[in-house]
Amino acid sequence: MLVIFLPGLSYGPLQVRLADALLAIVPLLGLAGVFGHTLGVFVANLFSPAGPIDLLNTIPSFMMAFIVYYVYTKTNNDFTVIASCTAYSTVLGITVGWMLSFLYGYPLLITIAYVILGNFIASVLLGWPLFKFLKRTGVLHKWLPK
Repeated sequence: MLVIFLPGLSYGPLQVRLADALLAIVPLLGLAGVFGHTLGVFVANLFSPAGPIDLLNTIPSFMMAFIVYYVYTKTNNDFTVIASCTAYSTVLGITVGWMLSFLYGYPLLITIAYVILGNFIASVLLGWPLFKFLKRTGVLHKWLPK
């Protein structure tokens, strides 16, 4: 819902979707986090000014959210969250950047760089501290089934 209520931050070449900070906690939520993130992206993109084409970006979002989850579960290394969220930012930067360039005539490489930057700010710079806090405090374990 943050994406919908903060459209100036959520759509366009420099999009810092605050909800993407939740990507970093996908490993703590498990597959439910992967599907929740994917559903959130789908719903947010329903309201995209780019129109229905933006719904296609749900596919790489799902794949990369699964990778964030999978890599962490295989390594159990907190720093893989930074690496996989950075990979997420790069992949989505390419797909969303290409779409924005195609639709609006923005310069491709600059647009990709802006989308990567915005996504990195949300998923790594905001998400990583959230991941560490939730993991350290165990807050999620109080609400999630064991």
